[in-house]
Amino acid sequence: MAFLQNKWALAALVIFCWASATSFTAGYYYYHYNDLLAKVSGITIHVNLGINYGDNTPTQWFNGTEAKMGMTLLNVTMLVANVNYTPYAGLGAFLESINNKNNSYPHYWMWWMWTSWGGWIEGPIACDKYVVGDGETLFWYYEDTSISPLPKPPP
Repeated sequence: MAFLQNKWALAALVIFCWASATSFTAGYYYYHYNDLLAKVSGITIHVNLGINYGDNTPTQWFNGTEAKMGMTLLNVTMLVANVNYTPYAGLGAFLESINNKNNSYPHYWMWWMWTSWGGWIEGPIACDKYVVGDGETLFWYYEDTSISPLPKPPP
């Protein structure tokens, strides 16, 4: 019986040590991330942003838009356009309209990013979670989402 008690005590000790180590590691990286973010948050970067309204109007390009490092795609979009969105806890912002062009089923605002290896790819996360980088090209496209796969933005 004493052997079983010692085995559970050892298991509890191992779990406690593991939990402590991961907590301290997470705290360490959280501190350094915030410290780095505070140091670079004032640095100006340039982002290329396109907006296509899904009709015959030409795409609006805002090339070289000045943004601060650490800004999200939603922040940068709000610099150049009138934006309405709905925040969803844990999921991020859902864009409702850009310059008074509202979502209307099955057409919604979707965002895309340009990559050198794959061309246009769909935005992988919510626009308020995506931190833009210097020199990036991003694109808002008002498109029919009932089509699968989604059509890529026009050239």
